[in-house]
Order: sequence, then C-alpha cells, then structure tokens
Amino acid sequence: MIRYALAPLLLLASACASAPGTAAGPTATPAQLHARVASFAQPTQDGRLAALKAQLDAAKLSYVVEDFPGKRPSGPGHNVVVRTGPAAGKAILLTAHYDAEALPDGKLVDGVVDNAASVVSMIETMQRVAGRTQHPVILLATDQEELGLIGAKAYVEKHGTADLAAVINADINAYGDTLMHGLNNGAQSAGITAAVRELCTAKAMSCLDFPQYPPSDDQVFSAAGVPTVSLGYLPKAEAEALKVFLTDPAAAMKAKTPMPAILGLIHTPNDKIEKVEPATLAASAETFTSLIMKLDAELP
Repeated sequence: MIRYALAPLLLLASACASAPGTAAGPTATPAQLHARVASFAQPTQDGRLAALKAQLDAAKLSYVVEDFPGKRPSGPGHNVVVRTGPAAGKAILLTAHYDAEALPDGKLVDGVVDNAASVVSMIETMQRVAGRTQHPVILLATDQEELGLIGAKAYVEKHGTADLAAVINADINAYGDTLMHGLNNGAQSAGITAAVRELCTAKAMSCLDFPQYPPSDDQVFSAAGVPTVSLGYLPKAEAEALKVFLTDPAAAMKAKTPMPAILGLIHTPNDKIEKVEPATLAASAETFTSLIMKLDAELP
C-alpha cells in the first residue's frame, strides 16, 4: 500500500525535476572535475581535442566538429559544437577555448588554468541544463584562441550571430573564489552584465567587475553586436591587483605594483594542474548554470 500511495508523489517529483526552468544538480564531484582538467595536459593540440571528445562522449553530449583553415601549419583548426534544448529560437551561447599556448620551442604548455578548467566546467554546466531551458543552449569549444581568436571568428563566419540571444565566455576559471567579469563588451551587453551583478548579490558571491577585461573569444561576439559577458575566477587579492594593472598599466608600473601572479602563470610552463583548485571548478560550474537559467527565464 505504501508503494501505491507514494507512486503519484514520485511521478510528480520526477516531472518537477525535469521541468524547464530548473537545472539539474552536480553530475561530478570537485575531485572528478579536477581529474578531467588534468587530462587536457597533452603534448599536441590533437591530444587536447581527443580529451575534449572523450569527455563529451562520457557525458553523453552529442557534438559536431567544425574544421576551419586557421593559422596552424600542422593542419586545420577544430571547433567543437554542442547543442541542447529546443531546436528553434535564439540561443544562449557558451564559449571556452580548449587550445593551449605553444612556447617558442614549439612545445605546448599544459594549459589547464588557461583554459581547460573553463572547458570542463562548461561541460558540467551543459549536463545540468540539458533539456531544461526554453532557449537553445550551445557550447562552443574553440580552437586557436591563442592564435588570435581564430576559432570564434570561424564560427561567426559560418553561422552568423542572428540566432544568438546572449554569449557567456569563460577564460581562467581554475583557482580562487572571486568571480571577475568584464564591462568592455558594448552597450548591448548592459542587460547580461546586470544579470551577473544580480546573481552575485542573490548568492552573496565575491565579485569584481573590470572596465578593461582581458580579451578572449567574447570580443568576437560583442564586436558583432551580441550581448556578451566574459567570466573568470581568481583569489580576491589577485583579482583586485589584476584590475588595477589592466585599468591603468602606467599608473600601476609607476606605483611599482607587483605584476599579478596570473600573468606569470598563463602561457608559461607554470600552468600546471597543481594550481587548479577543485572547489573553483565546482563553483564556476554552479555560476555558469545559475546565469544560464536566469537568462533563460528573463530573455524573450
């Protein structure tokens, strides 16, 4: 009798859990996310692509690999595109580059802080929002960002931007507890910037906005007129130092402000998995998920 009495409640709970507007909970532990980031430390860009595809396969997320000529002598670039949600309508696009910087001797840095951590958190985010939004949600994992935002430009050339409602870019989301976001994505981005600030307030998060945020794939989409925000995580003191350094570099140098640690880490052999904090991976996935669900509810 208890089984039959509970059946309607279980059906109701199941329906509510899968209803649009409610994201799923975490699908991986922070330690599992950390291990996935480590798998991107490969000697070749093709190895990084293989790591990305393996994680998407494990997550049961369908994807398309889109080749483009690019600037790499060894062959074409490869964007990876994942789409979930309704087939029609304006999409929320998530962007994160998975390529790594090549040193002068041709060797790749491990590229886990910049930018495998963001990619792993975005994959986790896609698993949480899949089938739960009114808008399509697209993950674009770009190649050749480090060569001049080439992958993002190739995507816009192929697809245009008319079907995009908003873009969330993720770059440097590996350690620290303070969410950084840029204010240099054009007047059209005021709404998405406001959404980030509202999220920071609602969740009592440590957040810091930047008048001049480091350029990443977001710049390609904001230049095309799409509402865009770029997000990253650092420890609060390091984020504040970076903001000062980027806002007025001359003044920072005159004041002998120490160079922010992140600038001596990315694009160097120091970009190692030991720097990546599991808690930050979980926090960034939660932030991305919350922002997507907020935009999904508020966008027309």
